[in-house]
Amino acid sequence: MTGTFNLSGAAVAGGVFGCDFQIEKTVLGFENDASWTNQHGKVQDLPPLNVGVTSGTREKWIDMFRGRVGYALDQFLIYGTAGIAFAGTEVTVSNQVAQVTSSQTRTGLAAGLGGEWAAYVDTWGAVTLKLEYVHVDFGSKRYVDPPISGAVTRDVRLTDDIVRAGVNVRFNWDRPVVTKY
Repeated sequence: MTGTFNLSGAAVAGGVFGCDFQIEKTVLGFENDASWTNQHGKVQDLPPLNVGVTSGTREKWIDMFRGRVGYALDQFLIYGTAGIAFAGTEVTVSNQVAQVTSSQTRTGLAAGLGGEWAAYVDTWGAVTLKLEYVHVDFGSKRYVDPPISGAVTRDVRLTDDIVRAGVNVRFNWDRPVVTKY
């Protein structure tokens, strides 16, 4: 049994692709974004287990496929987003003598809010600046199962709270229609 700990690591870098449809002031769309992350954390086991054992969790990447529903105010869009998320994770259990690592791809739910401003608009499309918050809940999963070399199984709950900024290039594919938000 370990105590609760938070993963730390400020770096997230990635890319996004998607599609939006605007009807009057309502914007409907979807997007898929994939990011590399360096989130990690480590904590010691608690009594009555061996306090000389540490458990480390690492999130290596995260990929989200989400729908968007928004409302356009001139060149600004405010939106809500929800969908499914995937993450590459690993848990490492170690002591002074040995180390065991268990890797999994986790699946969870993502939901959030954001705003996007069309900073440059032309007939071909627009360049937008985006700021959003997304909460991702991967639930709890068991690692090191079955136990290996005396390492105890770990049930690891994983959630992410992500605040990110981005620059998007949007293209008009059908006819030259100026992005309205």
